[in-house]
Amino acid sequence: MASDAHAMTPHRALEIGGIATFAGLEGWLAVRLWHATASLESVLTLTLAAVAGYLAADFGSGVAHWAFDRYGTEQTPVVGQNFIKPFREHHVDPKGMTLHDFVETNGNNCIATAPVVALGLTADLTSQHGLFAAMFCGAMSLFVFGTNQFHKWSHEDALPAWVRGLQRAHLILGVRHHDVHHTPPFDRYYCITSGLLNPLLTAVRFFPRMEGLIFRLTGVRAGQGDAQYAATRKAS
Repeated sequence: MASDAHAMTPHRALEIGGIATFAGLEGWLAVRLWHATASLESVLTLTLAAVAGYLAADFGSGVAHWAFDRYGTEQTPVVGQNFIKPFREHHVDPKGMTLHDFVETNGNNCIATAPVVALGLTADLTSQHGLFAAMFCGAMSLFVFGTNQFHKWSHEDALPAWVRGLQRAHLILGVRHHDVHHTPPFDRYYCITSGLLNPLLTAVRFFPRMEGLIFRLTGVRAGQGDAQYAATRKAS
């Protein structure tokens, strides 16, 4: 019998389907890229695309994290319950996500990235541009898939030595690095794939500038929903 947290709801079924679809598409793309790799030039192209995908995933994780942290509420249509609420709860209970199973941790990211992998499968692998595009889509999606797992590991106390090694090498999100974000008011260091881009984005004030631009264009001020949620949870 599944626990209440892991009961087979429609969204959990969608997450399981998303994981299976993502895995199948990534495997198919990997096979196609393997057979298309026939020269040193193609190896260099694929390597550059993989690095670009890795950095794009870190940037994308920061933008998504920032958006769900700073805008909207649990009642926001489509994303409120499945995306905004978990981020808001995470600020109040950072260890809560360590109780999530594989499906709950990674399902949403697979749903979001499966179409990107499918797009990579449409690339013309006979050209270097096509190889770059296909590998970029596959690598970025793979690292986006890993983002929530890396985030979860940054909050766990007992981890395998190889995971600690990746954290120390700054290849995935590290504990001390992510602790910066968990300092109230939770308004910096949003990138949670590797966090490599956090110092740069903080130095150029990327997210505060974005919030200022959005406020000037729409009159919507960032962070109000998160502050209200935290106050409500602490009072309850």
